[in-house]
Amino acid sequence: MTKCRLCQATANSISKELGVCLRCIRERPAEALPAAMQAHKKSRAAFRLPQEPPKEPGGLLCKICVNECCLPEEQLGYCGLRRNERGKITGVSSEEGKLSWYHDPLPTNCVADWVCPAGTGVGYPEYAYSRGPEYGYKNLAVFFHACSFNCLFCQNWHFREETLKPKTTPIGKLVADADERTSCICYFGGDPSSQLPFALKASREALKARKGKILRICWETNGSMHQSLLDEMIELALNSGGCIKFDLKAWDENLHVALAGITNKRTIENFLRVG
Repeated sequence: MTKCRLCQATANSISKELGVCLRCIRERPAEALPAAMQAHKKSRAAFRLPQEPPKEPGGLLCKICVNECCLPEEQLGYCGLRRNERGKITGVSSEEGKLSWYHDPLPTNCVADWVCPAGTGVGYPEYAYSRGPEYGYKNLAVFFHACSFNCLFCQNWHFREETLKPKTTPIGKLVADADERTSCICYFGGDPSSQLPFALKASREALKARKGKILRICWETNGSMHQSLLDEMIELALNSGGCIKFDLKAWDENLHVALAGITNKRTIENFLRVG
């Protein structure tokens, strides 16, 4: 049992790390959120990541995601991927990314399996190789090593161990692994939002290399990307028979900030745009 440090209520449902209850987060955010943000600062310090999105007046602006970091000289953005070096943003790009991947035999445990061509055959023969599940084919599962949020209870938290490592991967190495038995690419992580220039270009190059063969482009994301990048994601998914899966952490903005450290306004706007 944990006691809320504000209202003194006691319950098993109160997180020890947050230290405040759901009711106080929703109804007393001015008091509850500063307490919750201490947990975020602690979790990010453990991985040497910026404690909040930098907003340096006159800094270099990155507009890839909702955080829109204004980077001071020699400082990292919130995602930990980009730095202001002598007035230029350096780090990952459309050519180099921080990621890993593996082949997952189809049908797989995708949350969209019940509507996806790989699990159902829907869209055959334009978007699926068979009238039912695509046995004998595989998904190229691409895991990005960074995120635009800081979810305290992330099931894939280990990506943070890779974010600040100097190693990057060239786009050609990923594209080469989309072989003839690969019928879909799914980007997740971490989250693809902070490395979308890379993912979008990789998708287009993979589709070009397959010369009209079925290759669905799918996304699992927190939905925090810039709207123009979202539009490119939508186009690739629709044209290839893929899908976009939004991970909606919470509807209430105060609760979302407490859990993920960042507002959900952009996520909801983008979710409505996709719909």
